Amino acid sequence: MFSTLSLSRIPALLVAVATLAPFPAAAQTSVGTALARKDLYRAANGAWLDATVIPADKSEVYGADLPGTVNTRLRRILDDLRTQAPASGDGRKLIDFYDSQRDLDAIDRAGLAPVAPRLTQIEAIDTPQALARWQGQVQGVLKTPLWLWGGFADFKDPGVNRVLVMQGGLGLPDCDYYLRDDARLVAARQAYLAYLATLAQLAGDPRPQAAAQRVLALETRLAHAHVAAADAMNPALVASRTPAQLDAGAPGLAWTSYLQHAGIRKGEAVNVVQPPAAAAIAGLMRELPLADWKLYFRLRTLDASAPLLPAAFRAAHFAFHGRALGGQSAPRSADERALDTVTESMGDALGQAYMARHFSAAQKARVEGMVERIRTTAAAAVAGIAWMGPDARAEALRKIAGMRAKVGYPAAWRDYGGLEIRPADALGNRERARRHAWLRLAALSGSAMDRGSWAMSPLEPNAYYDPVLNEINLPAGILQAPFFDPEADDAANYGGIGVLIAHEISHAFDATGSQFDSRGMQRDWWSAADHAAFEAFTARMVAHFDALEVLPGARVNGKLTLSENVADLMGLQLAWRAWRGTAQGRAAAPGAEQGFFLAYARQWAVKRRDERTLQLLSTDPHAPAPLRANVPAMQLDGFHEAFSTRPGDRMFVPAGDRLRAW
Repeated sequence: MFSTLSLSRIPALLVAVATLAPFPAAAQTSVGTALARKDLYRAANGAWLDATVIPADKSEVYGADLPGTVNTRLRRILDDLRTQAPASGDGRKLIDFYDSQRDLDAIDRAGLAPVAPRLTQIEAIDTPQALARWQGQVQGVLKTPLWLWGGFADFKDPGVNRVLVMQGGLGLPDCDYYLRDDARLVAARQAYLAYLATLAQLAGDPRPQAAAQRVLALETRLAHAHVAAADAMNPALVASRTPAQLDAGAPGLAWTSYLQHAGIRKGEAVNVVQPPAAAAIAGLMRELPLADWKLYFRLRTLDASAPLLPAAFRAAHFAFHGRALGGQSAPRSADERALDTVTESMGDALGQAYMARHFSAAQKARVEGMVERIRTTAAAAVAGIAWMGPDARAEALRKIAGMRAKVGYPAAWRDYGGLEIRPADALGNRERARRHAWLRLAALSGSAMDRGSWAMSPLEPNAYYDPVLNEINLPAGILQAPFFDPEADDAANYGGIGVLIAHEISHAFDATGSQFDSRGMQRDWWSAADHAAFEAFTARMVAHFDALEVLPGARVNGKLTLSENVADLMGLQLAWRAWRGTAQGRAAAPGAEQGFFLAYARQWAVKRRDERTLQLLSTDPHAPAPLRANVPAMQLDGFHEAFSTRPGDRMFVPAGDRLRAW
């Protein structure tokens, strides 16, 4: 729903993002204990699931639309701002930006003129050096086969800001879509081929079918070069490289020119996240004909620009991205898309007004109090982590003691003074905003890391743990009712936002967390025995999830989802302990224990089209929602006590077989 790799706003990479669906808008007032013993997810969400129809313009729908709630509030803020009619400043930029994105008549009248300068640049590329230079110039605007992501602490020196080099450049969701013969993936490839041909035809290519075939062939080569999704985000692969080292170790791309035109200072090192892919993709830059690369970038540019080009382009974009990949039968409204773009581009400008109206200092303080209680509970729970020896246990305690939390919104807001926004220039505004945001991050590379900066918009309904800074991030976008409700009791809030907080904390103690010590330095602080014990623990989870069929012939990837499955398990167990330690938890009224688990299960309420589910099974490091609700609960003694489970119940697991993370 929120960001993950689909990048509605922020992609999830080395930071561990918890993509959590929130509670249904209307909670059930009573739930049969017998049903919860069979299926906690359906016990909590069954009435909503049965009554809900996925709208034509959606590929999935959630029990509570947190992004929709945020957008409704932001729309009111923009309407009020329009009434004030500011002549200049961020207020004027927000109005002009928003209006340009939803003015479809103006977009139609402009034709191909907004994208023509970019296409002319591509046509003028005449050397490998020029190809590298152009790719640097479009960083932030277009995801190139090797794209850059900034604003992160260096893995080996957390006090220094460092840019990441990522594999990318695919028009389909993942390399599996190019390389596997599953009938559904083959159908997606055929739809993509037709889409590429349509883009080429609309742009005046005399041989659109041949152009599409050439681009698909090139992207298939890229897919072969990619590191598979299950291994692509392993921090152990990351290597710091200077441009000279990249020229020697990954020849084919003119690295110095590429990085300098991307805004990286001359000679500055970058962190290469998938070194084998970087070497292979750079080699393809040299091996494949320049004409093929130019055609590829022409169609990739048209694809990225299509939502802000004339109606025929928008229709083609929806037919592929919306219908073929997402299963939608109607596109989202221009107003919704416009609001998303403005929020992505000028989130801090909107965020200041949002916080004044919708996230009080008292709410911030209450969440911070919950974080502290859960952190204290985690320190006590470390004593019970089965796979940790004494040295690792001591470092884990130091990690907890030094862990920080960013709650709600940043202390300092971003400045948009250098961003140019023009009335009725939809594509130009979006591209300038994205490039402006990227150049700000690129300029930070090599400088001292600002620990107060936020990598995620405060309006984002999401959360993540950063192992390098050893901090959890909880934007105000997710801290809203009913996920977090200042009027609700502790059972509901600990079952909701408390589990999310604990989920993020637990990422400090998993296969990724073991690679970063209490200072955020990339260092393996586990012994061989620690790793062996942990791997024995997680092997059971991998095998369990590998066996779960979600669609006919389509199973969960236990390795891809392992870290998030472990965090779900650890998070629920830790939040339960923390809640039981509160005054309400110690003197829980009858049914409060059930309320905790129902609150937990309600956050996963979602209905998805099969096409969207298939896409997520290949790309998402999280398991499908019903499994995230049921599997962790089945491992917790408190769940079985709350619902009096017994042998024969589908949710029952014998006490000796339950996975105990803490």
